Amino acid sequence: MTTDNFDHSFSGVMRTLNLDPDKFQNYNGDFSSLNYRQLATVKSDIENQLSLLFDMLTNNFAADMSTPLVTEDGFPRNDIDVVSIRLVRVRIVMLKNDLKSVLELLEKKLQQQFSNQERQPAPVTAAPNVEQLVPFALVTEIADESPAEKAGLQLQDKIVYFDDIYAANHNRLQAIAGRLKQRQDQKVRVLVLRDGKKVHLELVPSDNWSGNGLLGCRLVPL
Repeated sequence: MTTDNFDHSFSGVMRTLNLDPDKFQNYNGDFSSLNYRQLATVKSDIENQLSLLFDMLTNNFAADMSTPLVTEDGFPRNDIDVVSIRLVRVRIVMLKNDLKSVLELLEKKLQQQFSNQERQPAPVTAAPNVEQLVPFALVTEIADESPAEKAGLQLQDKIVYFDDIYAANHNRLQAIAGRLKQRQDQKVRVLVLRDGKKVHLELVPSDNWSGNGLLGCRLVPL
């Protein structure tokens, strides 16, 4: 199926569900020309689309990304809408790939920002993004062999940045819970304050360990 045919078929599914196909934007995969603010906007748009599509799979088609679409004999199931589920799944995969590219670029730009700040401290009179450098969560527990421990998190670390979540937008830590699900098995850039020093870490949220959750540590808001 060509891209144009896929887009037409996907739009048809959305109209069947009384949804506006224009809400589900196509990206060409090249985000390198965007600045940080534009990338953050695209990231938010993609995440909203993914949330809608995952809900659609569950609520409209009684399926998820791993629901079998064929019988044991290899024939398409007749108790579910196989074609629509496939179309939605393909769009989800495309958007997840786009999101991965956007997050990688955001990570690079964020790293550049911190590097520039360390080399050239801002004047005392200028602090436009001061809330982005304020710790918002404290690590109070870490499970053995957990993703948090493997990433190098330590007790009493203060979280400054978790991906692009910071003091002004963490929403009582709910934003972290949502981001863990979105970035499962993918690298997440974390910045912590440890004994007054900034420490950069890479954490991979995963359920592939003996404990519960994708993080394996307890965070409390500051």
